[in-house]
Amino acid sequence: MEIVPLHADIGHNHSRLRRTTRMCFIVCCISIAVAQTHAQTSTQTSAQTSQRTQTTEATPLRIVSWNIANLHHETDIALRSRAAARSARDYQALASIAANLNADIALLQEVGSLQAVARVFPASAYHLFISDRYTTGDESKSMEQRDIYTAVAISKDRFPTPPPVYTESAFSISHIDYHAKSATASSRPTRAAMVVELQQHAQTVKLLNLHLKSSCHQYALKPVADQNKQSGQVYGSRFDCRTLKAQQLILENWIEVQHALGHGVIIGGDFNRRLNRVFENGNTDHFWQDLNDGEPGNLILHKGPVGPDTQCWPQHKRRFIEHIDFFVLDASIVTRYPAYTIEKKGLSHDNNPAYAGKRNQKLSDHCPVVLTLQP
Repeated sequence: MEIVPLHADIGHNHSRLRRTTRMCFIVCCISIAVAQTHAQTSTQTSAQTSQRTQTTEATPLRIVSWNIANLHHETDIALRSRAAARSARDYQALASIAANLNADIALLQEVGSLQAVARVFPASAYHLFISDRYTTGDESKSMEQRDIYTAVAISKDRFPTPPPVYTESAFSISHIDYHAKSATASSRPTRAAMVVELQQHAQTVKLLNLHLKSSCHQYALKPVADQNKQSGQVYGSRFDCRTLKAQQLILENWIEVQHALGHGVIIGGDFNRRLNRVFENGNTDHFWQDLNDGEPGNLILHKGPVGPDTQCWPQHKRRFIEHIDFFVLDASIVTRYPAYTIEKKGLSHDNNPAYAGKRNQKLSDHCPVVLTLQP
């Protein structure tokens, strides 16, 4: 048996210990460097994310509501029987108007398909969504069977990843009607709404795109009148007004639910109602009275544009001076954005003979309303 001297074993062990210590030191240094690099990268990423969020929220948000009047995707073919067919020049004009609006979010009404929307708000620049009442191929049905839908376009520059967007089907209810001239009855669904869910300053904000029942712009809703008390004339509008009244109650439910959940509320769209109207006795519009009744808990709403409409086809003889396209905001939005503005934008073709009279529908008989939320 070989006997190893004690001092030789000790020296060997010391040498091995030194090598092990050096290796541990190197590994530890590498681990610390990696950890520091990871921490620095995480901090930078977090800072960049925070900066992007702050930049987004510090930049004014432009939300547009626009009824584009029976927007079809095919050139020189109307969407529906009483709609105007659009030429290539008309689509170019619409796309130019849309580009000048510089919308971060566009709430659209009366579109026939996403193909139609893309002719005005190109898919290369916008995330496009349409109500789930639309089914693939609806735009290819006969003219008598085609329908109109709500849609949303969201800027890819402002929102590289789009916020959640979904259909609110509660507003699509059956409108039951009687047609006296033909002595026939009908039942068809009204338009569904759409919701865009935003996160603004750590608050969830629900943005509702609305298109309510037409043909009851100013008639009484409290109660809905069946006939003229003096002449006995039966009002055909009673069916339209009852449907609109039902939608008003649904809208009030929707607003109060969002308020109870602590969400901010922005509603944009074609209300088909003259909400600014004031009667000779000083009373305001019935729809707005009931919607903005201050309850529960002092729930206050604000609307715009106010005053007469001086921007939409001002030179046309047959035009309405009362707005029916609005934005409605709850108090939390007004408090957060006290410098907000709501304004109607003209289409800049008022004196163009190509769009004289009813030919203005080749663009739209509605003009965009722009809400700017200025931090």
